[in-house]
Amino acid sequence: MSVAVQEGGCGCCGTTAAISAERSSGAISAVKARLLAGAKQLGIADSDLAGLAEVYDGGDCAAVQARMAQLVTARLTASGARLVELIEQAARLQASRPEEVAQVQGRIVELGGTVGQLQAAVARLSGSAAHGLCGQDCACVTAASAVTAPRVPAGRMALSAGAAAGGGADIVCTLDGGTDAMRDRITEWQAVIGRSTGRVPANGGVTLAFDHDSGVAVELARLAAAEFACCSFFTFTLTIGPMGMQFTVSAPDEARDVVTAVFGTATTRSGEN
Repeated sequence: MSVAVQEGGCGCCGTTAAISAERSSGAISAVKARLLAGAKQLGIADSDLAGLAEVYDGGDCAAVQARMAQLVTARLTASGARLVELIEQAARLQASRPEEVAQVQGRIVELGGTVGQLQAAVARLSGSAAHGLCGQDCACVTAASAVTAPRVPAGRMALSAGAAAGGGADIVCTLDGGTDAMRDRITEWQAVIGRSTGRVPANGGVTLAFDHDSGVAVELARLAAAEFACCSFFTFTLTIGPMGMQFTVSAPDEARDVVTAVFGTATTRSGEN
């Protein structure tokens, strides 16, 4: 009895070409899944994900990268604007409902982390695109895993100058330690600020009064140095005299809300006791 065998392999296993095609199809599906998962992680809306999938199916990685760059840049712009709004909200609450400021500060920290992730993704997507199909190492596939020190806009001037996307405006805070460092420093500031005996307006900011306390003086100096390394638009001045200690925080007009959001508002007018 004779048995017919398909050319290129047995009938039960299929041809080598068919197996290769199946494996290739599986690899393409894995890349697509990773692309869409990364885009979703970056906060891209489901409706835009569907459109991104269609571009991917076209087989042109350059087109995929260009489209994803558009989507991520738009998200970064919106997140930066929202961050500035939260800073302004925290500044307003310091004057009216200071007990609610901590909650808003927490949201600022979280959104600052999102801004940093989006900035890193935009930087990755600005690189050269691959030719042909997207692969596992393409910028559009790996954008969500890119890491950079966030540059958080501290005022509307920073947004208009493109600082939220990593530009060179001065009114930004660079979070080298990430959002955890930012959260810890805000907590430490609140602890030492809580020991102040009063606040008066200062040129471009606020002056906090403290009783003589070497421990507080050391802590103020330490935090000021750490804050300046992050937000170089701040100016800090610690004065120690017969009547106690005065700690002045000032910033350019464009970042005045940041001063208020973190350090509070004056409780007396300058010159009052």
